[in-house]
Amino acid sequence: MKSLKSRVLSGAFAALMTLGVSAPALASWDAPDASDAPDYTTVTSALLNLPVQITNLLGLVNVDPDHIKVVYLEDILSGDELVDVDNTLNHLLVNLQVVNLQNTLNGLDLLNDLTIGDILSDNDVDISDVVAVKVFDDGKVLVFCK
Repeated sequence: MKSLKSRVLSGAFAALMTLGVSAPALASWDAPDASDAPDYTTVTSALLNLPVQITNLLGLVNVDPDHIKVVYLEDILSGDELVDVDNTLNHLLVNLQVVNLQNTLNGLDLLNDLTIGDILSDNDVDISDVVAVKVFDDGKVLVFCK
Protein backbone atom coordinates (compact mmCIF):
# COMPACT_ATOMS: atom_id res chain seq x y z
CA MET A 1 0.00 0.00 0.00
CA LYS A 2 1.41 3.37 -0.99
CA SER A 3 1.91 6.02 1.63
CA LEU A 4 -0.03 9.27 1.41
CA LYS A 5 3.21 11.15 0.70
CA SER A 6 4.13 8.95 -2.28
CA ARG A 7 0.59 9.21 -3.69
CA VAL A 8 0.66 13.01 -3.40
CA LEU A 9 4.12 13.22 -5.03
CA SER A 10 3.02 10.87 -7.82
CA GLY A 11 -0.09 12.96 -8.41
CA ALA A 12 1.90 16.19 -8.45
CA PHE A 13 4.40 14.75 -10.92
CA ALA A 14 1.58 13.48 -13.15
CA ALA A 15 -0.07 16.91 -13.04
CA LEU A 16 3.19 18.61 -14.02
CA MET A 17 3.69 16.21 -16.90
CA THR A 18 0.12 16.75 -18.04
CA LEU A 19 0.57 20.51 -18.01
CA GLY A 20 3.87 20.22 -19.84
CA VAL A 21 5.74 22.05 -17.08
CA SER A 22 8.90 20.48 -15.80
CA ALA A 23 9.72 20.46 -12.09
CA PRO A 24 13.15 22.06 -12.67
CA ALA A 25 11.52 24.98 -14.50
CA LEU A 26 9.31 25.63 -11.53
CA ALA A 27 12.25 25.35 -9.15
CA SER A 28 14.25 27.78 -11.28
CA TRP A 29 11.56 30.41 -11.09
CA ASP A 30 10.94 29.99 -7.37
CA ALA A 31 14.61 29.82 -6.36
CA PRO A 32 16.95 30.91 -9.15
CA ASP A 33 20.50 29.62 -8.86
CA ALA A 34 23.76 29.62 -10.80
CA SER A 35 22.32 27.23 -13.40
CA ASP A 36 19.83 29.94 -14.40
CA ALA A 37 22.49 32.61 -14.83
CA PRO A 38 23.66 33.43 -18.34
CA ASP A 39 26.78 31.72 -19.62
CA TYR A 40 29.10 34.71 -19.69
CA THR A 41 32.24 32.71 -18.93
CA THR A 42 33.69 33.71 -22.29
CA VAL A 43 33.09 36.45 -24.83
CA THR A 44 31.99 33.84 -27.37
CA SER A 45 29.38 32.31 -25.06
CA ALA A 46 28.02 35.76 -24.21
CA LEU A 47 27.83 36.78 -27.87
CA LEU A 48 25.94 33.57 -28.66
CA ASN A 49 23.64 33.92 -25.65
CA LEU A 50 22.58 37.59 -25.80
CA PRO A 51 20.78 37.53 -29.19
CA VAL A 52 18.78 34.50 -27.99
CA GLN A 53 17.74 36.41 -24.87
CA ILE A 54 16.62 39.37 -26.99
CA THR A 55 14.69 37.11 -29.37
CA ASN A 56 12.95 35.41 -26.43
CA LEU A 57 11.96 38.80 -25.01
CA LEU A 58 10.53 39.93 -28.33
CA GLY A 59 8.37 36.80 -28.39
CA LEU A 60 6.57 37.76 -25.19
CA VAL A 61 3.00 39.01 -25.39
CA ASN A 62 1.01 40.46 -22.50
CA VAL A 63 3.57 39.89 -19.78
CA ASP A 64 2.11 39.73 -16.29
CA PRO A 65 4.14 42.03 -13.98
CA ASP A 66 3.99 39.33 -11.31
CA HIS A 67 5.92 37.04 -13.66
CA ILE A 68 9.04 39.21 -13.64
CA LYS A 69 11.66 38.59 -10.99
CA VAL A 70 14.86 40.57 -10.46
CA VAL A 71 17.89 38.43 -9.58
CA TYR A 72 21.28 39.82 -8.58
CA LEU A 73 24.18 37.82 -9.98
CA GLU A 74 26.05 38.37 -6.71
CA ASP A 75 23.37 36.32 -4.95
CA ILE A 76 23.72 33.24 -7.15
CA LEU A 77 27.31 33.17 -8.46
CA SER A 78 30.60 32.52 -6.72
CA GLY A 79 33.39 35.08 -6.61
CA ASP A 80 35.31 33.40 -9.45
CA GLU A 81 32.18 33.22 -11.59
CA LEU A 82 31.53 36.93 -11.00
CA VAL A 83 35.08 37.73 -12.08
CA ASP A 84 34.46 35.81 -15.33
CA VAL A 85 31.22 37.73 -15.88
CA ASP A 86 32.92 41.07 -15.20
CA ASN A 87 35.74 40.25 -17.62
CA THR A 88 33.28 39.22 -20.32
CA LEU A 89 31.07 42.28 -19.82
CA ASN A 90 34.11 44.53 -20.32
CA HIS A 91 34.43 43.35 -23.94
CA LEU A 92 33.16 45.98 -26.40
CA LEU A 93 31.02 43.65 -28.53
CA VAL A 94 29.40 42.11 -25.45
CA ASN A 95 28.78 45.58 -24.07
CA LEU A 96 26.99 46.57 -27.27
CA GLN A 97 24.77 43.46 -27.08
CA VAL A 98 23.94 44.19 -23.42
CA VAL A 99 22.90 47.74 -24.41
CA ASN A 100 20.72 46.21 -27.13
CA LEU A 101 19.14 43.94 -24.50
CA GLN A 102 18.55 46.89 -22.17
CA ASN A 103 16.92 48.89 -24.99
CA THR A 104 14.68 45.94 -25.82
CA LEU A 105 13.67 45.64 -22.16
CA ASN A 106 13.07 49.36 -21.93
CA GLY A 107 10.54 49.18 -24.75
CA LEU A 108 8.70 46.09 -23.51
CA ASP A 109 5.16 46.88 -22.36
CA LEU A 110 3.38 44.80 -19.75
CA LEU A 111 -0.24 44.33 -18.80
CA ASN A 112 -2.02 47.20 -17.05
CA ASP A 113 0.03 49.93 -18.76
CA LEU A 114 3.21 49.02 -16.89
CA THR A 115 6.69 48.75 -18.33
CA ILE A 116 9.72 46.73 -17.35
CA GLY A 117 11.19 50.04 -16.15
CA ASP A 118 8.35 50.30 -13.61
CA ILE A 119 9.12 46.82 -12.27
CA LEU A 120 12.84 47.59 -12.09
CA SER A 121 12.20 50.90 -10.33
CA ASP A 122 10.04 49.13 -7.75
CA ASN A 123 13.07 46.92 -7.06
CA ASP A 124 15.51 49.88 -6.94
CA VAL A 125 17.18 48.68 -10.15
CA ASP A 126 18.22 50.88 -13.05
CA ILE A 127 17.92 49.53 -16.60
CA SER A 128 21.69 49.98 -16.95
CA ASP A 129 22.18 47.36 -14.19
CA VAL A 130 20.53 44.66 -16.31
CA VAL A 131 22.99 42.27 -17.96
CA ALA A 132 20.80 39.30 -18.93
CA VAL A 133 17.34 37.77 -18.91
CA LYS A 134 15.94 34.28 -18.89
CA VAL A 135 12.50 33.77 -20.42
CA PHE A 136 10.62 30.62 -19.44
CA ASP A 137 8.12 28.83 -21.69
CA ASP A 138 5.24 29.94 -19.46
CA GLY A 139 6.13 33.64 -19.94
CA LYS A 140 7.92 34.17 -16.65
CA VAL A 141 11.09 36.24 -16.82
CA LEU A 142 14.19 36.41 -14.65
CA VAL A 143 16.01 39.73 -15.04
CA PHE A 144 19.67 39.44 -14.03
CA CYS A 145 21.37 42.51 -12.65
CA LYS A 146 24.96 43.31 -11.80
